[in-house]
Amino acid sequence: MAVAAPSRRSSAAPAPAPSRTTPPKRKAPARKGRARKPPRGRAVAAPAKAPARRAPARRTAPKRSPATTRPKLALVAGRTAVAVRQLPDSGLVVRMTRGRAWIAVLGVLLVGIVALNVATLSFAASAGKIDEQITSLEQENSMLESREAKYFSTARIRNEGAAAGLAMPTTEEPRIIEFKPTAASRLAAAGG
Repeated sequence: MAVAAPSRRSSAAPAPAPSRTTPPKRKAPARKGRARKPPRGRAVAAPAKAPARRAPARRTAPKRSPATTRPKLALVAGRTAVAVRQLPDSGLVVRMTRGRAWIAVLGVLLVGIVALNVATLSFAASAGKIDEQITSLEQENSMLESREAKYFSTARIRNEGAAAGLAMPTTEEPRIIEFKPTAASRLAAAGG
């Protein structure tokens, strides 16, 4: 004798429309692992055995192109836009703007803006000092280069060489002097 399952009647009231400040209610996820025990005294049909399936062959994933990052960027930008759009309606902002905390927040923001302006002006002043130092160092460098050119000039070296008894080389072609071992040994024996 088979017993039929009792029919369920839907006695639940329709769900209210979601409000703007409360998130919609979600159903609890179904539990995995344990199977329900049938109530006592009822007949339960045995589950049919499914034919054994083989695992599908693995495929290598296609290489992703850089273009796939664009949809991710668009998704992040869209979510950010939604979050910013919903910010004025959040409870925190509404409570803050109706109380005294709003004055403190505006004061902190104004102090931050002033601090940024002061930092920018100090960076500009230090950049001006650095430019002046660069200009003076460039002038000193050019003065030292002119002294060096004057010190190592060809005319000065020629005059000092002439004073020491040296002669300037001629523009004739160089001649090769052949070495004779007998002349060298004679000079070495004579000490000269």
